[in-house]
Amino acid sequence: MNIQDSNLPFENIGWIVEAKIKEGRREDFKVIVEEIVAETRKEGGTLNYQYFVSDDGDVLVYERFANIESAHIHITNWDNFAERWLEAAPGTRMVHLGNLPEELTSRHAALAPKLLKPFGGFAR
Repeated sequence: MNIQDSNLPFENIGWIVEAKIKEGRREDFKVIVEEIVAETRKEGGTLNYQYFVSDDGDVLVYERFANIESAHIHITNWDNFAERWLEAAPGTRMVHLGNLPEELTSRHAALAPKLLKPFGGFAR
């Protein structure tokens, strides 16, 4: 199977963001997350927007979108929170999931995301 020409039924796209909460900034980060989650709920095409945090402040955010347009809408919304979010928890890694076009990946250039394309599996 040629992976780039794969016809796998992965209709959605998304990414994973990892960050580290700065010492003493956990409560600040929690407030920012509550605000951005509330705004993101209003985005119709955002299918998953889930935060996971370890006791020592490692953050993983899983984001999945119905389509490219929905991802652009979310990034535009994110721009309103980015400075405060990154001040409390600097990004450490980003992974793009799916066949994302350059016009979308370039919006995350500062984190130099790794692009992972569909390879196998299923989505429900």
